[in-house]
Amino acid sequence: MRTLAVLTTALLAVACKPAQQAEAPAPDTTNTSAMNYATEVAALPRQARDAVFFRAIRDAGLPCQTIVSSDPMPDAPPPSVIWRAQCEDKAYHLIQIQPNGSAVVTSRTTP
Repeated sequence: MRTLAVLTTALLAVACKPAQQAEAPAPDTTNTSAMNYATEVAALPRQARDAVFFRAIRDAGLPCQTIVSSDPMPDAPPPSVIWRAQCEDKAYHLIQIQPNGSAVVTSRTTP
């Protein structure tokens, strides 16, 4: 009986192939639909827009409890829109909304 258990374990170990290392697919930055999320976010009421920015900042792993102000940045390169949001801790974050709905958050580190 013991020989059968050892033999079964050995056969299972031999039958296993090493895992193939595959590269992660690149994120899809194309907007296949006709919807431009950057303009949709810009058209939102202030509270809803600040909620989008809050979620983007928190999803980026940055501390923020409340958005106290948010303004669009002038001269943002189309088709994306860049916004500057300030959290309650006086930290500013630049949030670039892409047409496909993804948000890129850039923040300055504090000393």
